[in-house]
Amino acid sequence: MSVKYLILSEDQKDDIIVAFLSGQEQDKFCLELNLERFNLMLKKLSDGPWRKQIQDSHDQSLSRLSEINSIIEATLQQLPSPRRIVAAKKRFTNKSEVVKG
Repeated sequence: MSVKYLILSEDQKDDIIVAFLSGQEQDKFCLELNLERFNLMLKKLSDGPWRKQIQDSHDQSLSRLSEINSIIEATLQQLPSPRRIVAAKKRFTNKSEVVKG
């Protein structure tokens, strides 16, 4: 049996989804930056423990990127309308500005 949300508003749900997707996109961006950096390093490093560590980090980042891409793809199906996304982003920006004060 499904229980309806009694307190959580549609705006709050939109905000959660938009903030979540933003976080996933930030993770994706950071992983892609790391992969680019690791690839450059691997081209120049000779065999040894440091190269192995970078290769391991590269492989872990590649695996995590695959996970994040799957999460993003699934989350896209849950997004509110474009109008509601813009409104959620404005609320998020306004909250950030208040915190910065």
